[in-house]
Amino acid sequence: MYVRVMSGEALQEAVTALRAAFDALTACDVDLLTRSDLVEPLDELESLSCQLPALRNRMLARLQAEATPQQMGAKSWKDVLAIRWRISTSEAHRRLTEAAVLAPRRALTGASLPPLLPATAAAQAHGLINNEHVEVIRKAVAKLPGFVDAVTRAQFEVGLVRNAVGVGPKELKDTACLTLFLLDQDGPEPDDTERARKRGVSKGKQRSDGTSSFTGDLTPEASAVLEAIFAKYAAPGMCNPDDPEPCTAL
Repeated sequence: MYVRVMSGEALQEAVTALRAAFDALTACDVDLLTRSDLVEPLDELESLSCQLPALRNRMLARLQAEATPQQMGAKSWKDVLAIRWRISTSEAHRRLTEAAVLAPRRALTGASLPPLLPATAAAQAHGLINNEHVEVIRKAVAKLPGFVDAVTRAQFEVGLVRNAVGVGPKELKDTACLTLFLLDQDGPEPDDTERARKRGVSKGKQRSDGTSSFTGDLTPEASAVLEAIFAKYAAPGMCNPDDPEPCTAL
């Protein structure tokens, strides 16, 4: 895809022209239009709505290369987007994650690199897939086992993109799950690299009563340590805060 290099002034002029075109569109009276008058323009609007995130991804990636969150007045890029655009932090995180895999990249030497998901980025730029398709593809690729080579990974992405052009997100997710299963029916042999890739702990949002939930994936060593701790200190009668003197030793 050819991308024209433009100055900041030219970019602002293009955005202004887009705004003017949109204002003209919203001024159209649609109350008396027939089904045949409405279907094609609606299809065009849907395609355009699918394309716009591709431009936002490129601009977000460039902004992150040009500035720091602190220069933008926040402690993180997630906060920058959430505050400036009045969106939730989860939505800000989704947009940043999407930009990280769909926008062109720069090597340390300055050379231009393709997106991490080039087929998905190209389909989005042409308005062939929507945000829900992108989410399914991105998460499916992230679930690929560590032993999958680069060629197979690329083929997996391309296959999902081709499927996404003709089906909805649910059908695409079903296809992705089936393909992942066929790639690794028995599961990989346990190894430290795969365990390290999956490990992590997540803290849920704080509830109205002040409590929060925790979920995590533990390595065998961490799991064994916690089991030993729970076997002793979570046994019946142990560490009961309602006791005058809670028992902490057997």
